[in-house]
Formats: sequence, structure tokens, C-alpha cells
Amino acid sequence: MKAFIFLYPISRYIDNEIKNNAYGQKGGEEVFRQKCQKLLNQCIDLRYRQNGWPICYALFNDCVISDLIRLHPADKIIKVGLDFKTHTAQRPDKIFPYPDEDFILDQMGPVDTVRVAGFHIWDCAEKLAKRAYERGLKTLIDEDLTEFFFWRIKSQDFALDHFPSFNPKNMNPRLFAEFMAARKIRPWLWQEYQHY
Repeated sequence: MKAFIFLYPISRYIDNEIKNNAYGQKGGEEVFRQKCQKLLNQCIDLRYRQNGWPICYALFNDCVISDLIRLHPADKIIKVGLDFKTHTAQRPDKIFPYPDEDFILDQMGPVDTVRVAGFHIWDCAEKLAKRAYERGLKTLIDEDLTEFFFWRIKSQDFALDHFPSFNPKNMNPRLFAEFMAARKIRPWLWQEYQHY
């Protein structure tokens, strides 16, 4: 069985990304917010829901889902066993507690394939994807649906129905080499670039 999981679609994260990426957008922050809502929900629907992927949203215990997300009756909300306040509390040792990845994965049910999205690609999303991969699941992070979403949708060639919509071959050669090198040691980030 396969499943899609979006980590932490909470207002604090989403509103921050909208604010940071709305600069220079026609109509300002509110119009950009409406665009984000429409396109994010379309992407989840076209890439996953319409292709038979159960949709899961992971939330901190003390948080609710952002109003940007359009929940469907079959969607599953997973509480991760940790509250946001504890996760983000300043500590003298600067070590922040994270939700237990196995606890999250176990709540998704019996899956053999998982797609991870949400916040943040180099932090929680990568931790969950790495653990899923270690457990033997076919795992991939949909990079388009992480915090990168909010600037990628500004591109005219952003694809709603497949990923990656970003073509790394358009990078300068040095950046492309670094981009690909990171994926050799992180197989959960390896994307098929056949669309390009």
C-alpha cells in the first residue's frame, strides 16, 4: 500500500512562507495566498489523491491544520506525539526534541511506499523520509511540496500533476553537480527526470 504524508501544514509555517514569498507578486500577499491555496490543493489532488494515494497530514499535538488545506473526508490527521511548544523551546544545549519517526510511520498503517512533503525538507521531512527508507519502504520526498513550493509556483513551467516540476539540468554545471551529489547519499531525494 502507498501513502502520501504532509508534515506540519500549520499556519505558523505556511503563513511565514507566504509572507516571505509574496514580495513582488501582483495583488500582494492576499492574492498570493489564494494562489498558494488553489495550487497546493490541486497538486495534492492531481499527484496523489486522484491516483489512489491515501492522504495523511501530520500535526503537532497542540496545533490545528492551516485553513489553506482543503481536507477531504478520507484524509487522515496524524498527531505526532509532541507539541509545537516543546519542539521549538529554546534549550541551553540547543538540541530540540523531534517527534518519533516510527510513531508517525506506524500511524500511517501498513504501507510499502511513502511520499513525504511539508516542512522542512532538510529537517523533519528528511528525518521522516530517511527513517522510512531505513525501514525498507519505497520513499521519496516530493520537493515541490515542501517549503520550496512557495517560490517554485512562481515559475511558468510549474507542473501541477507530476514532480519534479523543477528541471535541475537548467542549473549551471557546478550547481547541477552539487545538486546531484546530494542525492547520491540521500536516495529519498532522488527524482526521475524523464520529463526533461
